Amino acid sequence: MYNFAPIQGEIAAWQFPLGPCSELCLPDMDENIIWWIKTDNNNCRSVQGFDITPHKKPDTEDILSRLDAIEEWINGKSNKPAQKPNSTTNNATVTK
Repeated sequence: MYNFAPIQGEIAAWQFPLGPCSELCLPDMDENIIWWIKTDNNNCRSVQGFDITPHKKPDTEDILSRLDAIEEWINGKSNKPAQKPNSTTNNATVTK
């Protein structure tokens, strides 16, 4: 069992020793990539890379300004009287 085994590049992911019917995610030391390695019961492997980025906490001021904008939009919609349909009607008559 591996706890944390950083590797260097995709070639190292393909060469990493792994038994049949296994899966393992390995971080790349050189790039912001996690390599997902899978093997089947014949020990045929597949390697797929996933880009990773550091987690960013949401900016509280940005969230509050967005909420204020939403509140203004909602209040603006609720304060407006409902629009009346166009009072111009077509008084067409049917004749026989």
